[in-house]
Amino acid sequence: MRQNTPPHRPDFDYENDEFLEEIELDGDPPVDDDELEMEEVTLSQLEARLGLGNDSDDAMDENDEEEEEDRRRIAAIKDDAVITFRKHTSPVFGCHLHPRLNWAVTGSEDDRAYVWDTNNGEVLFEITEHKDTVTETHFSHDGCYLATGDISGELFVFKVNELQDGRPILNKVWEYSMLDMAWMFWHRAANVLLAGGDSGEVYVWRIPSGECKILPGHSARCETGELSGDGKKLLTAYTNGVVKLWDLKTCQVLMEVNDQHPLGFGEVNHIVVACEHDSPFYVCAEGGGKLLFCTNNGPVNVIQSEHGIECIAFAPATADLKLLACGSLDGQISIWEYSKYALRAVCESPVPCDGVLRLKWLNDYTLLAATAQGNLNAFDARTGILKFTLTGHFYHIYEYAFKFEDNSLLTVSEDNTAKIFKLPLLAD
Repeated sequence: MRQNTPPHRPDFDYENDEFLEEIELDGDPPVDDDELEMEEVTLSQLEARLGLGNDSDDAMDENDEEEEEDRRRIAAIKDDAVITFRKHTSPVFGCHLHPRLNWAVTGSEDDRAYVWDTNNGEVLFEITEHKDTVTETHFSHDGCYLATGDISGELFVFKVNELQDGRPILNKVWEYSMLDMAWMFWHRAANVLLAGGDSGEVYVWRIPSGECKILPGHSARCETGELSGDGKKLLTAYTNGVVKLWDLKTCQVLMEVNDQHPLGFGEVNHIVVACEHDSPFYVCAEGGGKLLFCTNNGPVNVIQSEHGIECIAFAPATADLKLLACGSLDGQISIWEYSKYALRAVCESPVPCDGVLRLKWLNDYTLLAATAQGNLNAFDARTGILKFTLTGHFYHIYEYAFKFEDNSLLTVSEDNTAKIFKLPLLAD
């Protein structure tokens, strides 16, 4: 794995407890001539004396057994996908579905991004210019542009033109090199691209002109960002625990929570944010389980969850209940009725300790969780009851995209594949 490759969740810390023993060669006693006489031994005898043969065979047997066990485990997984895309040769991190056409785009640790047909998996276009892991791949809101970004900060934008035979022509119209990138996405109503990185700065570009605004950083990585419901503000969070709400037109900070605020965060290893869809209401959460609720004027409440928080998502604006979902790496999803700051339901994973990596709402009350063991679990958020499970991946699902028009789901995984699933019909 490259040094800059994003960590494969869940993250673990390892201690280096191996030491090299240095052997002094100086001062050895002279060798007796009698000791130079060679003894004839066979190869098998030599291996037996040195213990090489058995250990090697045992090691090979153990490796073979582990590989065979992996093959059996993978073969036992029921694959519910209708299409599996296997062109990538390394873990796949980024994905998106074209808003109008049957196209998917995926980006991988193999430094490649592919545009491919979701009906048959045929490659339609290959992007080979990245030199590092491609973590972000997004079509613009109208499907006219495709943006790809790698973690070293190389960003490309292509103009999407469709031929009569259904194959695309992608012409590069813009590129930019920033410092290491943490995240990137399109504005949902304009051809405006946003990205944040290790420097803490956030870039806002108008495409294709490249006109740029910069929201200044402060020596801390901008870990995440999300647009407000009205699309006029941006909520950002940084690894030093600072949270800021920006006005995108004026580039002014409308609200800030820092370590001096009594409800603020300290230094954090993982922080996520979400914006309520139809009101100026925001939530920030960190790995220790702290949930901070804010308005345009600042924090209004804080809740401590019993579980560390990996991901969060507000229910759609159309839902009658004001619900917020929080997923944890121990496999539990907590559903909060945030108008009351009260816990409403708990969704238990059907597989014990299957960490939740991503959450998306499919409709008003159906919540879909992507997990560390490659499962897709859908819950009724009002009750926490499992509605259905889709399987096919056998390792971490890093990202997924849902297309409501044809009920299709695109997923990408640590197992080097991308898959298309057709979801069951969703009822309220």
